[in-house]
Amino acid sequence: MKKLAMAANRASKSATNVKKDVTYFSDDQEFETDLEDEIEVNNSRKSKPNKPTVERYFDACEALNTVPVAKFVRQFTKGHVDLKHYGIRDIGAQAIAMALEKDIVVTSLYLHDNGIGETGTIALSRMLRDNCFVLNFDISENKIGRLGTRAVGDMLLENASLQEVNLSGCGILGKDIKQFLKALSCNPYLKSLDFSYNDLGDEGAIHLGRALSKNQKIEFLDLSWNNIRVSGIEELAKGLATNKKLRQLELSWNCFLDEGANRLGSALLQNHCLKVLEVQSCGIHTAGVFKIADALKKNQSLEVLSIGKNPFQSSGAGSLLRGIRCNQTGALRELLLDDVVFDKECERELDALLQERPNFNCSWDVSIRGGHAINGKKKKPDAVEIFLTFVRTRGLRLIDLFRMLAKDGNSTTVTKNEFITGMKKLNAPLKDHQLRALFDVLDVNHDDRVEFYEFLSSRSHYLKAVRK
Repeated sequence: MKKLAMAANRASKSATNVKKDVTYFSDDQEFETDLEDEIEVNNSRKSKPNKPTVERYFDACEALNTVPVAKFVRQFTKGHVDLKHYGIRDIGAQAIAMALEKDIVVTSLYLHDNGIGETGTIALSRMLRDNCFVLNFDISENKIGRLGTRAVGDMLLENASLQEVNLSGCGILGKDIKQFLKALSCNPYLKSLDFSYNDLGDEGAIHLGRALSKNQKIEFLDLSWNNIRVSGIEELAKGLATNKKLRQLELSWNCFLDEGANRLGSALLQNHCLKVLEVQSCGIHTAGVFKIADALKKNQSLEVLSIGKNPFQSSGAGSLLRGIRCNQTGALRELLLDDVVFDKECERELDALLQERPNFNCSWDVSIRGGHAINGKKKKPDAVEIFLTFVRTRGLRLIDLFRMLAKDGNSTTVTKNEFITGMKKLNAPLKDHQLRALFDVLDVNHDDRVEFYEFLSSRSHYLKAVRK
């Protein structure tokens, strides 16, 4: 009997152990991830310092019956979540929104090209309405729809932290952004808004132009590739004329022709803050260029003008160069004339300008000499060329590089010492004298500090280098 009892006891213990093993295996498989071993995810649940956010994320994934993304678990404690091209779709966006609702760590959320639609965008917008720690939000290349667009606009009315919003390539229509008129009129925090590669048309441009006249905070606005024509540019020009804060405006690849260029020229005569203007491939002929050239004779703020890929040739280019030369106190230091042909007169004007301003940069397509076409040259300091190549090869965004160089990561300025020390730590292929020269180029107002908008003015170079 004793032997039978001992055998029964062993069998009972064995059954218990088997049951425990089965239960453990089930728990272990509960949050299987498509990107990492499930062990990493389970360890993350135990070891991450900001446990409430992790727990909320796993609970949300369980409730929504979706697979957690291990990269989100790894990154959120660092404050920078980058899930570009991850295909999380609406359900994944909802899980992230639920997790970050009360989070105080994440400051950047990049969800470019994730198949997110209206439902996911609405969930993220609700989260951002209450979250006052996220500074940068990128939902570009997602078809967020009419309701998603309106949700983002409503969110910006109440959000008290966002500084950058990227809505590029989201299929947004002009009639759906009326809410942004209110948001941009009263939001005191937003500095950068990217609406490129949408279909805003004249209706959307009119809304944004009216908002621009009231907004005195936004510094960067990208409206390129939006099918904007004359009536839209007319309203944008009115807003630009009275705006006192916008530093960079990108309008390339719209079709507003000479009449639109005339409106912009008039706005440049009144505007005193814009630093960078991009109007490539906008159907601007010689007459429109003449109007902009007249504005360059008096404008004191513009530093970079990108006006290439338009159907004007040597006479238009010459008028721009003469306009720049006439303005002895002007700030313009770079003129981009891609696909524009220079004749001998243009070359003489450029040579004279370079004698007066040795650091002036100009790029064009070809020069005509004695009936022969000779490739145009891009004239710029060697240090700048090396810097742009370095930024491109490292895969950095300018804002990310700026934060790396800033002492506390959130400062709006970088000193010369911080710039040189930071670039050395990043192993930039530049010597000390080149770094000092590069800093002097970026330091437009010569106060021994580079502000973010000054750093941002090199973005046109960066985009050009990336496209190549």
